[in-house]
Amino acid sequence: MFMTQHGIHNKRTMPQRCVGYESLKRGGLALLIISLFVISPFAIAAPSTLRITLGTFAPYYSPEMVHIGTGTSVSWENPTSDLHTITHDGCKSNDRCAFDSGPLGPNRTFTVPHLPPGVYPYHCLFHPIMQGTLVVTESATPSET
Repeated sequence: MFMTQHGIHNKRTMPQRCVGYESLKRGGLALLIISLFVISPFAIAAPSTLRITLGTFAPYYSPEMVHIGTGTSVSWENPTSDLHTITHDGCKSNDRCAFDSGPLGPNRTFTVPHLPPGVYPYHCLFHPIMQGTLVVTESATPSET
């Protein structure tokens, strides 16, 4: 037992500062900082998706020409009330057909997960005036033109 200004206390009843809380707080902060360096590169390196919107007026595919890196997915969204297709030109010339959505109805999306490097012109089978080009390069930075 010992004497304090508030009276007589024994060691068991004496309020003590929680040392574990301070170390837990410092440890949690360290864990947060470490996780940012460990997780962030994977989040940044995760494949991205580029979106192309179909339209009723020119440009029918917006953007009309897209440059993407390998590993980037491409999604075409059809917000119009018409049926459309996203058909690689190679499909109509008996070359290697890289992608063909088939009929894509209103409010539907067609996604190509990834393509090897190359130039991929495409069109709508129902509306031949609708044309676009997808350029896939080794770089991972998408751009639009």
